[in-house]
Amino acid sequence: MLMGTRRMNRPPALAGFALALGCVVALTGCTGSPAPAKTSAATAAADRADSATGIRPGYDGQSTLSFTPLIIDALADEVTPVHGDDGRWYAAYELRVINAAPRDAVLTGVETLDGDENGKVISSWDRAQTAANTMLLGTAQKGSAAIPAGGTAIIVIRDVYPSRESVPAAFTHRIAADFAAPGAEAPRTGVIYPEQVAQIGGALRTSTAQPIVIGPPLAGDDWVSNNALDPLTLNPHSDVVIPVGGRLTGAERYAIDFLRMDRATVSAHVGDPTQNSSYLAFDQPLLAVADATVVRVIRDQPDVAPGSLAPLTVLDDVTGNQIILDLGGGVYALYAHMKQGSATVAEGDTVVKGQEIGRLGNSGNTSEAHLHFQLQRGPLMSAENVPWVIDSYTSGGMVSTDGTHVLPVSGSAARSAQVPVLGSVGDFPVPGS
Repeated sequence: MLMGTRRMNRPPALAGFALALGCVVALTGCTGSPAPAKTSAATAAADRADSATGIRPGYDGQSTLSFTPLIIDALADEVTPVHGDDGRWYAAYELRVINAAPRDAVLTGVETLDGDENGKVISSWDRAQTAANTMLLGTAQKGSAAIPAGGTAIIVIRDVYPSRESVPAAFTHRIAADFAAPGAEAPRTGVIYPEQVAQIGGALRTSTAQPIVIGPPLAGDDWVSNNALDPLTLNPHSDVVIPVGGRLTGAERYAIDFLRMDRATVSAHVGDPTQNSSYLAFDQPLLAVADATVVRVIRDQPDVAPGSLAPLTVLDDVTGNQIILDLGGGVYALYAHMKQGSATVAEGDTVVKGQEIGRLGNSGNTSEAHLHFQLQRGPLMSAENVPWVIDSYTSGGMVSTDGTHVLPVSGSAARSAQVPVLGSVGDFPVPGS
């Protein structure tokens, strides 16, 4: 979440796996022949509406008496690919998995499929990687693929592609799970549920829309992107899925925590780590990312001591001092954790791209000075996140996985219409220089 930052250590590379497909163990076994292929364009819409027989796509070959206890849906209807400054294209979305069986389940693998249930496998996760990207809804349980009977899990997907053209027009997924024996409290029908499944679900399409292009929210060199897009594991932004407006929302899907570092030590502070003034991000100028209207300003929250999280009473305690800009077209920019009293604009003001609007601080629920920045569909941080890219900046390299040094840029350092990914070091232009 917004509360605090995390070291930029990335887990080992993905280990591939292949789901063992076959008949689901159920009352009558598998019957019939495989379902005919559907067009990719029809898949996303069809997956959200039962066919005339009451069977969802991917299960047309099964008897209506065969239990399929995982209910799998994507939280959004479509995904907008974004170009990361590591050269890869990211498809960021979440799946909801309901365990409708009276038996506890453990997810053992996830495959992303091109188009429909007959499409080729785009990516595959083994049991460990599935667990690393799964959390149990409404609990603090993260990094575990166990779903109790009647429980709901969220799987965070951040698939990567070498080019925009390689991103399929539509996706679906095959999720495998093992089920425990029914407990004494389970209904008698629990014994006739399958012990293993490999189910299809979570269809969505690729949007033809483009990410919002903005200017950088900061100026100067050596800004490190923490809790940013990362295909390998949950982080304090990707795990923020909240109920809002009658649905689940990925409220920080494209958010970034920007810290400033000392390149020689790869440290965010120089001097006493208990003092805000020791942090290189503290009191740095914040810039308007576009011509916009100021719709919200909070400026009276105190800057907290580094390393201590402030208590939460209301939602604004998370963001601390903040500014929200209306960029038009239903898109808003959120700047969180600003320095107390530093806002130079007021609600109703108009600002121009590159204008200083305040200073970065350490207010709110934060462990050290950093800018939490995101675009969203409403003036509150609970709104749906919006994908974005920065129009122009220079890459300063990538922080190594062990966090001890900065890896140099390979090829051109110029970046255009890209978004910083986890561990990326950005050198942002200084207006007027």
